[in-house]
Amino acid sequence: MSLLAGGLAHAMLASNLIFYVYINDIKARFRYDQKEVEAFASMLNAGIGLGFVPNLIGQKLKSAWVLAFGMVLSTIGILMLWSSTKMVSFYEDKSWLMALYFLISGLGGSVGYIMALRFNADHFADDKRGRVIAVMFVFIDSGMISFTLIYYHAFPPETRFERLLILLVSFNAVVYIFCMIFLRPPSSNIPSVDESELQTSGFKYETLQEERQILTETSFRDLLVNADYHLLAWMCSLTFAVSLLLSNNMTVLTKEEELSSFDNVTTLLYPPIVIVSALSFSAVSDKIKNVVSRITFLIIGGLFLALSSLLNAFLSSHKAVIATALVLAAIGTGLVYTIGPTTMSEQFHIDNFMRNWGIVMFMRAILIIILHVIFGAFYDIEIKDTDGLFCKGLHCTRNGYILTCVVSFIAIGLGVCLNFRVNKRRSQT
Repeated sequence: MSLLAGGLAHAMLASNLIFYVYINDIKARFRYDQKEVEAFASMLNAGIGLGFVPNLIGQKLKSAWVLAFGMVLSTIGILMLWSSTKMVSFYEDKSWLMALYFLISGLGGSVGYIMALRFNADHFADDKRGRVIAVMFVFIDSGMISFTLIYYHAFPPETRFERLLILLVSFNAVVYIFCMIFLRPPSSNIPSVDESELQTSGFKYETLQEERQILTETSFRDLLVNADYHLLAWMCSLTFAVSLLLSNNMTVLTKEEELSSFDNVTTLLYPPIVIVSALSFSAVSDKIKNVVSRITFLIIGGLFLALSSLLNAFLSSHKAVIATALVLAAIGTGLVYTIGPTTMSEQFHIDNFMRNWGIVMFMRAILIIILHVIFGAFYDIEIKDTDGLFCKGLHCTRNGYILTCVVSFIAIGLGVCLNFRVNKRRSQT
C-alpha cells in the first residue's frame, strides 16, 4: 500500500505538470503577455522544486504532520487560483499575485511527492530502484493523460479552467489523506554482518567500511566542495529545466504555427511516450549499469532534449516535425527523470538522498525561473502587433529554443566530464 500511496502522490504532482494544457487559455482570459505566463509556469515548478524543504525540516516529525502541511498549502494555492477566475478584471494587472498562487500550489503538490520518492526508494535495493522510481513516474504520466482528457472533453471551453481547479483541490485532498494512512517509511532493521566471516572469506572489509563511511557520513560542507556532486547536480538540474520548458510550451509552438487543432494529439501523445521511455531505460539501466553507466544514459537523455530543441527552433512548421520533436523531448524527459534520482542515490548513498536530491530540485527551480522568463521575453519581442497577445510564425520561439539547445549541450558536457572522472577513478582501483 505504501507503493500505491507513493504512486498516487506522483499522480497528484501531475496536476502541476500540465500547465501547457491551459497556458493559452489563461493568457487570453487575463490578457497576460508571454513573459507573465512563462513566469507562472516557472513559479509553479519552483514550488515543486522547494518541496524538499518541508520534508527536510519535518524529518523529526511524524510524516502525517508534514503531509497535512502539504495538503493545506495545496488547497490554499488551488482555491486562490480558482477565486481569480471570478475576478478577472482585478487580476489582469496583478500577475505577480497569480504567480504567488502558482508557487503555493506547486509547493503543496510536491510535499507528498518528495516524501513518497524518498520512502519508496529506501524500500528497494539498488538493482530494483530504477524500475521502482519508473513505476511511480508512470503515475505522473497517467495523471497527466487523465487530467488532459478531462480538461479538453469533460468541461465546456469557457469554464474548463476553473472546473479543473475544483477537481484538483478535491483529488489532492483525497490523495494526501490516503498517504497519511498508508505511506510509511522503511523499517530501520538492518541485518547485521559477521565481520570475521567477511575477513576470513578474503573480502576487503576495510574497503567496505571506508566506502560506507564516505557514503553515509558526507557532511553538507563536504558535499558542497565535491566536484562529482556538482557535476551530477548541475547536469540533472539543467536537463530537468529544459524538459519542463519544452513541455510547458508545446501548445505555444502549435499556436504560433496556427496548428492548435493538433493540441489534442500532442498533449495526449507526450505522457505515454514518457512512460515507455522511463520504464524501458530504467529496466535496461538496472540490468547493464555495470557495463554502461547510468551517467551515460543521462547524457543520452540530454542529447534527445538538444535535438528536440533544434527541431523546434528551425523546422517545426509542420505537424510531422512537431510530433518528432515532441517524441524526442518525451524520451529525454522519461530518461533523465528516472535515471537522475537513481544515479544520485547510488553515487552519494540513499541515506542522504533527500538532502542531496533536494538541492538538485532547488537548483532546478531557480533555472526554470530564469529560462522561462528569458523564453517569454524573446517571444514578446517578436510580437509585431502592438495590441497582440499571440505571435505568429516560427521566429516567435526560435531564440528560446536555441537557448534550450545550448543549455542541453552544457548539461551533456558536464555529464561527459563526470563520466570521465568516475571511469578514471575505477581504472585506478
